[in-house]
Amino acid sequence: MFLKQQSSLLSQATVVISLIVFSTTLWGVYTHFSPVPFWDMWSGYIGFYLRVLENDHSVWLSQHNEHRILISRMLFWLDLEYFKGLGVFLVCVNLVIQLGTAFVFFAVISKKLKADPHKTAIYAFIFCLLFSWVQRENFIWAFQSQFLFVFMFSLLSFLNMGRYTADNKNHYLLLSLFFGCCATFSMANGLLVFPLLVVQALLLRTSRLSLATIIAVGVTVSIIYFIDYHKPVRHDSAIASILQHPLLVTVFTLTYLGSPFVFVLGQSYLVTAAGFFFLTAAGVCLYCIIKKHALDYVNVTLFIFLLFIVGTAFATASGRIFLGIDGALANRYATPALMGWITLVLIGFINRTILPKACFYIAKGCLICIPLLLLPPQLRAFDNFAGTAFHRKIAVLGVANHQYDSFYFEQICYKQEGLLEIIEQSIDKGISVFSSDWIKYDTNQISVDSIHPEPCMGAIESTEPFQSGSSISYRVKGWAWDPKTQTVPEKIILVDKEFNVVGYGISGEPRFDITKAIAGNPYNSGWLAYIINPKVKGPISAYAATDSGLFKIPGKPIELDESVRIMNISRWKGEPSSELLNISGEWKKGAIHPRVRQKENQTIYGSWVGGDEYVGKVEFEISPSNDPVNIIYMTGPDSRFQDIEIYDMAGKLLYRFQLPKSINVWSKISLHLKTTENIKIVVADNGNSQGQWSALLIP
Repeated sequence: MFLKQQSSLLSQATVVISLIVFSTTLWGVYTHFSPVPFWDMWSGYIGFYLRVLENDHSVWLSQHNEHRILISRMLFWLDLEYFKGLGVFLVCVNLVIQLGTAFVFFAVISKKLKADPHKTAIYAFIFCLLFSWVQRENFIWAFQSQFLFVFMFSLLSFLNMGRYTADNKNHYLLLSLFFGCCATFSMANGLLVFPLLVVQALLLRTSRLSLATIIAVGVTVSIIYFIDYHKPVRHDSAIASILQHPLLVTVFTLTYLGSPFVFVLGQSYLVTAAGFFFLTAAGVCLYCIIKKHALDYVNVTLFIFLLFIVGTAFATASGRIFLGIDGALANRYATPALMGWITLVLIGFINRTILPKACFYIAKGCLICIPLLLLPPQLRAFDNFAGTAFHRKIAVLGVANHQYDSFYFEQICYKQEGLLEIIEQSIDKGISVFSSDWIKYDTNQISVDSIHPEPCMGAIESTEPFQSGSSISYRVKGWAWDPKTQTVPEKIILVDKEFNVVGYGISGEPRFDITKAIAGNPYNSGWLAYIINPKVKGPISAYAATDSGLFKIPGKPIELDESVRIMNISRWKGEPSSELLNISGEWKKGAIHPRVRQKENQTIYGSWVGGDEYVGKVEFEISPSNDPVNIIYMTGPDSRFQDIEIYDMAGKLLYRFQLPKSINVWSKISLHLKTTENIKIVVADNGNSQGQWSALLIP
């Protein structure tokens, strides 16, 4: 009676935790969704589809890094052909794949657990781990179906091979081979499936004909896989890594296996210890089961899948050690590691009569302890993703309007080769996010009659130059709020004095300062617009476009004075700064963030005076010259309200713009000044929030 009560309480607890994990993960997927292609999607998703449209059939089996992702490419084609290429379908597929993997696990152990009082707890445990938020990248990234597919297909392959040896029905063998092929053409680690099927067949004593069939299919699939294969440039040689860095490969593998617990354990050496415990426990279980001659098809299936997980970790380590040990903690690697822990606990449960009692009690404790350890990371499903989503939209908004804003675009694409061609074709064909109605504003001039007599709430806060290819472009920032409709206008239009459209932008940036200060608590009211007509000088006004018309956004119109021209903005490479005269103001020598390294013989004026809440300015003069004026500077992570103001000696303001972002690195801004007299430059830190500070390198 007591044991029944105990198992009932355990089942109830794990079911509750599992439901919490599943529901919070669904919420996280919903709130962290972005339709903007990210990283590998540019070449592997959109680039692939463009080649399909050109009737290049070889692309279906072409390499993506070391992988042949044929199965996922079928889904990519469906998404782009029938679902507008916005990634909603693919993200849903990611969840469905993981759900499918859960049911495959259930199928493996269902016969063993028919009368087990802990059956409900075990099923809830599987469900909880498979949907844990620690593997969030594999849920929210539309490109990750292949990473989930390979484990579902491999487990299906091993399950059907086990069933074939138990029931001797040929369709199980065919299914096993089919799913093995699917795994191989999902990810490169799928190549391990057929060698492991051979081991499984030998352990379960299949017929020679069956064994020969498995080998023949495996060899054929491998030959097809390696036709025209080339090693990815950035990847380490697996053999060289194992021979030259055996300890590092081992530690990476163990850390990979313990990675789901990094949020709780914190220190990487504790995560490595968890991985060591995992391998030790697996070894003990295998030894005891072999000793008791209990290698039935269920045990063999689970151990073969466990070998697949460990082999995946080892293969990743041998090819990725250039990332360092922290590379093993990437949250996408938590998926196979969690499946490994599920498999290990299942082995402990279904072999309770064979294994030492301690093993069963540990497995039973894991049913509740591991889900409890994975509960705190679920809180990250509630993280505010609006800022990241806004930055991604801004990145593609810029390139769609021929503004290459590297600060934003390099956050969504790390590989630049052939990128502009992919983007141009995507824009022309309206592919993926470039088909969205917010991506462009097609009207060249606004009608005065469409402007409301009263402005909305908001402000034009700053104009920030940035390097766009070989020219200088401008971002304009501010916030907007329509108090009548209690909404944030989505589209922002920049117009000149004749109401010609000279720029376009969108809203959606979190502005917590505005949320707190304005009645109605507007969320995500920040906006960013690009001046897409480089010849316009001003005055430029901003309008919020709504369904009911245009509302003027308050603020001083933007002026781009001809007497000052920005020539270049780039990373500093040691070029000399222009001589700065008569330096004065509130900034202090050496007042720079303590984490930023300062070299000897460098004179720095900074606004980090007691912290980044400090507000103040530094003033200096520049002598007239035909050469560009070079100013070497650095900003904190948040460069809002870090401004440069340029005056003539009579005090007339010639130019004002936001200090271009240069987060914790030195950058150079070159100015061309049309003047015969000294000019005064004021660099002002008007931001009193975290990360808002600036510094100047003085020659």
